[in-house]
Amino acid sequence: MAFPKAELEERLRKWWQKRVASPLRRRVADPRKTGGTVFDIQPEIASQEVVCILTEIEPLLGFALDTSRIIKRGGYQNVDEFVRHILPQLGVMYLKRDAISSRVVKPVQGVSANASK
Repeated sequence: MAFPKAELEERLRKWWQKRVASPLRRRVADPRKTGGTVFDIQPEIASQEVVCILTEIEPLLGFALDTSRIIKRGGYQNVDEFVRHILPQLGVMYLKRDAISSRVVKPVQGVSANASK
């Protein structure tokens, strides 16, 4: 099965748009131009929020994700940064997982073995 890049990108972007479209989100101008506090320079989406979407896409990939190895500390400023950071990492993990599963030999009469490199 090929890496579902287009579907993943669409789901990541839809999730982002839904998150930032919330009426509960605080809208502020760029504090570097207008002044403000340290709270005004927080990322649009915090790294903790990203865990939600990664657990949602696990079934699409077919394996559990180690979110601590994927998510950028500090969060993301915009959807393009988010997708550019997450999608390639998912692709690498998918290919590694696919390569490992393709080396496994099917069991014969209850015996299993791994193919040598």
